[in-house]
Amino acid sequence: MTEQEQIEAGMAALEAQRGTLGDAVVDVAIAAMRTQLQGLLRSVAAPAQQLKQVTVMFIDTVGSTAMGQGLDPEDVQAVIDGALERFTAIVQRFSGRVLQYAGDGLLAVFGADEAHEDDPERAIRAGLEVLAEAQRHATRVARDLRVTGFQVRVGINTGPVLLGGGVDAEGTIRGATVNLAARMEQSAPPGELRISHDSYRHVRGLFRVSEQPPLIVKGYDQPLATYLVQGVQPRAFHTGSRGIEGLEVRMVAREAEMELLQEAWGAVARKAAFSSVLVVAEAGLGKSRLLQEFERWVEDQDRPALVLRGRADPRAQSHPFGLLRDLLCRSLQISEEDDPATARRKFCEGLLPRFDMGAEEGEAHAHLLGHLIGLDFSGSPHLRGILEDGRQIRNRGFHAVAQMLRIAHARDGLPNLLLLDDLHWADDGSLDFVDYLLQVNRDVPTLMLGLTRPLLFERRADWAEGEATHQRIDLQPLDKRGSRELANVLLQRLNPVPPTLRELITGGAEGNPFYMEELLRMLIDEGAIAVQGGRWHLLPDKLQAAQVPPTLTGVLQARLDTLAPHEKLSLQQAAVIGFVFWDQALAALDAQALQPLDAQIRRGLVVPHDRAAFEGQNEYAFKHQILHQVTYDSLLRRSRREYHAKAAAWLVHLGESGASGLSQTLGPAAEHFERAGDMRNALSYFVRAAEDAAARYANEAMLGFVARGLALAQGDDHEARWRLLRLRERLLQTREDRAAHEADLQALAELAERLDDDQRRIEVLLRQAFVLRAAGDFEAAERADRAGFALAAGLPEVPPALFPSLATTLTGRGDYAGAREVSEQGLALARRQGDRVGESKLVNALGLIAMEQGDLATAADCFERGLLMVREARDRGAEGLRLNNLGSVYPRLGDYAKARQHLDQGLRLARALGQRDTEAVVLLNTGSVAHLQGDDTSALAHANAALEAAAASGQRDLEAYARLVAGHAELGLGRLEAAQTAYADSRDRLLQLKMRGQQVLDPVSGLARVALARGQVAEALRQVELILAHLAGGGSLDGTEEPLLLPLTCYQVLLAAGDVRALEVLAAAHAELQAQAARISDARVRQGFLSNVPHNREIVRAWEALNR
Repeated sequence: MTEQEQIEAGMAALEAQRGTLGDAVVDVAIAAMRTQLQGLLRSVAAPAQQLKQVTVMFIDTVGSTAMGQGLDPEDVQAVIDGALERFTAIVQRFSGRVLQYAGDGLLAVFGADEAHEDDPERAIRAGLEVLAEAQRHATRVARDLRVTGFQVRVGINTGPVLLGGGVDAEGTIRGATVNLAARMEQSAPPGELRISHDSYRHVRGLFRVSEQPPLIVKGYDQPLATYLVQGVQPRAFHTGSRGIEGLEVRMVAREAEMELLQEAWGAVARKAAFSSVLVVAEAGLGKSRLLQEFERWVEDQDRPALVLRGRADPRAQSHPFGLLRDLLCRSLQISEEDDPATARRKFCEGLLPRFDMGAEEGEAHAHLLGHLIGLDFSGSPHLRGILEDGRQIRNRGFHAVAQMLRIAHARDGLPNLLLLDDLHWADDGSLDFVDYLLQVNRDVPTLMLGLTRPLLFERRADWAEGEATHQRIDLQPLDKRGSRELANVLLQRLNPVPPTLRELITGGAEGNPFYMEELLRMLIDEGAIAVQGGRWHLLPDKLQAAQVPPTLTGVLQARLDTLAPHEKLSLQQAAVIGFVFWDQALAALDAQALQPLDAQIRRGLVVPHDRAAFEGQNEYAFKHQILHQVTYDSLLRRSRREYHAKAAAWLVHLGESGASGLSQTLGPAAEHFERAGDMRNALSYFVRAAEDAAARYANEAMLGFVARGLALAQGDDHEARWRLLRLRERLLQTREDRAAHEADLQALAELAERLDDDQRRIEVLLRQAFVLRAAGDFEAAERADRAGFALAAGLPEVPPALFPSLATTLTGRGDYAGAREVSEQGLALARRQGDRVGESKLVNALGLIAMEQGDLATAADCFERGLLMVREARDRGAEGLRLNNLGSVYPRLGDYAKARQHLDQGLRLARALGQRDTEAVVLLNTGSVAHLQGDDTSALAHANAALEAAAASGQRDLEAYARLVAGHAELGLGRLEAAQTAYADSRDRLLQLKMRGQQVLDPVSGLARVALARGQVAEALRQVELILAHLAGGGSLDGTEEPLLLPLTCYQVLLAAGDVRALEVLAAAHAELQAQAARISDARVRQGFLSNVPHNREIVRAWEALNR
């Protein structure tokens, strides 16, 4: 560091301690140092003139003349000088230099002494801090001198200037760039910062700006675009390109890939559809640079877009929905260190205007989505009753984002641009979201541009493949011509470029731009290339002595070895925290580790981020992920454990203090504890992380945490094992691996015994009963339910979940009296406890019992009451099922309009929530309604859609019933062969399930009707004999899909065969029809039941014809 730099650094350090030392002490010390600095500058000979690209800043005090009229000259000088001293310190802190003071203002330049690629950014940041300091200074002036109105304005421009050589020596600066910077300041409103377009193009995306009306400037033919800077953009997306020693490196040899991206963007507008492009390449080949250049190109186009940016990092896979959270929080300017209340407020304030809907519905979207990404809206009324339903929360959160993008396009007519970087680090939940968006927003003009390493395809081998609108671009290493071109760009400050050096740079790189840049940095670090201002000089002796490693890892290790020991240790400690790290986290590992950060930034090892994820902290990232890994690997294992323990403690404090969402720190804390060797705490945090992931339906993340927790659990960790296995078992129940699921259920049963806990024993029995019912084994399910009730006898109160479980089992067995009794008992308990969700389940169970027994009016009443209850509880997932039940009972009453109304609502809701199981049954019932109304083309389409949804959701019984409805539709369309195939398929599927005997009779009845339509009376009779035998043996038709159509079919076949049993069957069918009608008190509804349902109408007509 030069003597000048030491003095300036000392002055900046004193300014930073002004709040501690006081104004008087700091002012005296700085005055002495300024005198020393001025003497030093005068002693240096004026340099020769040089033409340089710089950023120029003018600062002027507004209205100083008027302010001075009420003050003594000494006070005026104190006010102005005090302000200028503080402004100077700010300029110097951002590596700028004040060239001139002019009364109440100053002229500063950034990039004059040592150029930095981000000089425009540094200047603008300095300008914003000057405005903030001016406000503080105005407060002091008003307090001490009773004078108001102190304000400044700032103007900035970037371009070429002529420096030095004038009468002011080093303070001389000339050129049109200077004049335009002055015009920016003069035209800026008081208290504002105006920048030119030439400065703006260097900092796009880094600041919040408002474009101003075109400004007429003397000497320019056209009015100029200018911008007022309002603040730093939180979570800025780009970390800056990898320029070397202030050298701006343009993108090289990627023109073809750039054209593909440009064409994809144009196609989005032409086709008005969703499109996705995945850029795939190994590390260091230029994915991020290509993305940055493409985004700049989009911003320069006439057509604006809604741009959302998200980036995953190596920590992302331990953060359920971490990439989705990053995408939203960047857009809404939410910091991870906002306290929970502030984060929730920002989230709602930012999202609600984006939903073009009622306030309550928009709030529900915001609360569910916020809870999904970890902002903890558990106290919201919109989540009441569904906090345990992680799948519903996830599906509704996904739906909210899709709707936000759809509404934005409909409102503004703009296409959407989603930029997703480092997808190989993304968590599975966020990747599921992208899959979802590709499906549901196909008609919304959107380009999703993702960047990934091939590592992604180890988890998602066929991700996005098969989509007609998906394109994959594989970035290849640069060829020889491209490598030489990049080498020439990198070495442009050596004139001429030595061929041997060019060959050295390209020879071992194998077309990897990052290798080439890092090798050049290594040569600079080792002194083989001397950097002096804007010129470089090659030192052949040092170049010849340099040992060039053959691999990128070797190059990076060599660079680490050039660091001073304390600098290397600081970087290693940062690597323990992660690829992204924070100054307070680093200080928690070692208070001395912060000191070398500036040097690491200058060397290009570390990049400062514009805004920290944790507010109030400075955030940094390693220049490249490979550098991070190499640095971490260079740290001794015993040291790693110590630092991981400190990092874990820091994360725990951060999460539990409320500074960050707790869910965002659980997984990383567990990993740090594990690497520290603290297995007890690691296990505890893996359990908590797994439960948090499960609550948000981040299933793959949950499974990962469960596996890692179980691997750490010791033989006596029964509680932890129970909590982990309980989560996994519930998920495995929905998947095909039945052996694994049974193993987890058995393990839970053994743990309940070891813990000697009846509550847990009952929970295992309930899970077993659920699984047995799904397999159709209602007898075994009843044994499990009864065992649960037996255990509950020793508890203060019966667990509420036992009642709906046993009621459902008994209904499945046809024991309606027992099911009703259990439901009534459970209802009484639910009402005592004020459990509206539990009450709704039992009211729904009573409705199903009534419907299966033909008491349709009671069933409809129960379902309507249950619907109101789940709506009061805001349980949207259960709401879809209640709507479906109403859509199932109203067709049996002949009220097709009400049926379609409820089914249409249920289908929209199921699709919005991503509930394929509910969607399947709603489609199935919609197909049945269409058939009853005579629209068999629609019925067939709905049946086939139901079959697909049932297969996707693993509902084998619904697959069988979908084929039944397809048989009805094919028969109605007169396609007898297809009808027979569908009915036979339905029958065979039902036989494979452990269903009640009568439930297979629906497709048997259909086969009889097909045979009768073909004139095959004998075959039809053979089929109905199965139904008649069931009835003769005391069997019931309760629980069949069409309990009155079956006896009608028997009558029609027997009549065609001349069988005397026909009249007996008709009489029984008519009597049952009238008995059901008698239960309907409303005469209009009763008449609809008798006349609107086709098979009911046929029974009435046949009976009336017989009795004429």
